[in-house]
Amino acid sequence: MTLEERPMPRYGRAEGSIEPPGSGDEPAPQAARDTAPDTARGDGEGAGEERPASALPSARILQTIDLRQNRSATFAAILVAAVVAAVSAGLWYGRFAQTESVRGIVATTGGFARIDAPRAGVITRVAVRQGEAVKVGQPLFALRIGTATAGGESAVEAETRNLLLTRKTLAEEVARSTAFIDEATRQQAKIEADQAAYYAGLADQIRRSEAAAERSRATVKRVAAYVRQGDATRDLLESHERTTFEYDRLTSDLRLRRMEQLRLDAERKRDFRQLVAARETQKVSAQNQIEATDSRLAALRTESALEVQAQGAGAVLALAGKVGDSVAAGQFLAAVGDPGAAPLVVVEAPARAVGLAKVGQRVILKYDAFPFKTFGIYHGTISSISEAAIRAPGEAKDDPGLDPRPVVRQSAYRIEITPDRPDVDAYGERVPIRVGSTLSADIVVERRRLIDWMLDPIRALRGR
Repeated sequence: MTLEERPMPRYGRAEGSIEPPGSGDEPAPQAARDTAPDTARGDGEGAGEERPASALPSARILQTIDLRQNRSATFAAILVAAVVAAVSAGLWYGRFAQTESVRGIVATTGGFARIDAPRAGVITRVAVRQGEAVKVGQPLFALRIGTATAGGESAVEAETRNLLLTRKTLAEEVARSTAFIDEATRQQAKIEADQAAYYAGLADQIRRSEAAAERSRATVKRVAAYVRQGDATRDLLESHERTTFEYDRLTSDLRLRRMEQLRLDAERKRDFRQLVAARETQKVSAQNQIEATDSRLAALRTESALEVQAQGAGAVLALAGKVGDSVAAGQFLAAVGDPGAAPLVVVEAPARAVGLAKVGQRVILKYDAFPFKTFGIYHGTISSISEAAIRAPGEAKDDPGLDPRPVVRQSAYRIEITPDRPDVDAYGERVPIRVGSTLSADIVVERRRLIDWMLDPIRALRGR
């Protein structure tokens, strides 16, 4: 018997009792159930009257329950499982890249030279035009040294005045040192003359004392002979012996005094020589500084005009001055290079940006002249990374280089990037990248999986 032919079980009667299945009774058809109330009516009763259910013992009201599967719940479970699987796959296979933005400048692959003013001055002549070919050593500018300051005095005049004041001070120091040495030498000569007279007198006293001692000893010998003969007394002999002893003692004292004086004189002469040598050193140093100052003054007098020459052959790519402009020392004046050379991006990246950087790595380029929100971003490839830092950590920030942001205790490395294109698309045209223009380069400094990035806090807590 098929599913359609199988009878539905009875689940209850009108009184609420449930008749078990398999009793042999067939369920009443739907039409019979619908018309069951009408059969319980009498002939003489109105159409709206209805007999109670207890009065119809043979009539049964049967109900059925259809058991069907909930497809909405199944679809929701499948959808949740698919979302969980997609998120898990994304976390496992997805990658997270952190970039560092550094500043750079567009140069050329060869023949690019930046020419700066060697000294402060005023441009008096421009010898070339932009785009003109030049040779090595060809004059580009003529400068008149000196730039007017707030006081109306040129830099050359101010330097000359300062050098003259310095020279005057040094000359006075040389004069003082010379006078001191001369005076000290004169006093030393006078002291030595006095000491010579003193030593001569002391030597004369020693000679006289020695002679008196010799005479006294001779007298002692004669008196001793007289005492042995009985012609003199013993007291007289002892008196002459005491006299001889006094002369010998006096001679010894005089000799000790001369030795002490010689020692003191030697120490004084040594101190004098040291003092004179120190003054001589100061004098020689001041004289050397005077010579250097004189050389600088001579150079300032001869450098009334200065020529700025090309350091290499090529074409003039840029001119940053005209006749009458005042320029400072180190100010950019011109750029000479090969106009047909391929552009090369040069950046100075801090140490935090070169950890994972390597040759061949792709880099995002954003040119300042072409805002990326309007003209899009461009790409390049790292072609070179300096092995050593070109700027040590903690250097003065007077010259920030290509990166204007302050780098605290960060060394800088030179990175060269080859752009994929020498031009950009601007309003339907290909505009070449100009040499010397600035840009930002985004370098990948960290690349990790998303799952690792999410698990880092948990790993950090486990490591504590």
